[in-house]
Amino acid sequence: MIEFLRSDDEEDRARVAESIGYLFAYAQKTNTRMLALVGSAKDEVYELLFSFDTPANKAEFLRLMQSNDATRCEEEDILVPRQDEIEQAQPIARVLPPDVLQQVATIAVTLDDGSSSAVN
Repeated sequence: MIEFLRSDDEEDRARVAESIGYLFAYAQKTNTRMLALVGSAKDEVYELLFSFDTPANKAEFLRLMQSNDATRCEEEDILVPRQDEIEQAQPIARVLPPDVLQQVATIAVTLDDGSSSAVN
């Protein structure tokens, strides 16, 4: 997935960070590995990559993603990364800007309160 984290639009940046926070929570809930890389530093574009350990966890991740207005997207928005992108991808803590990472972590922790319905 591609996300724009423009520093000149605080409202949009916060909305995108919230969306990434939900995705991170869904990844944790479904044992999905979430990585990121800078797509274009100049344009403040980030790519999010997800790796699934089972088809069932992939299906559940996609179900959770589509069940939330903040993360719902069209199927054509979900792209298969190139091999070089996979090789360059790193944990989100190493890639996302610190302010965004803080918001992502706050949202994910808030959603992961130990109850199975917290992320739904």
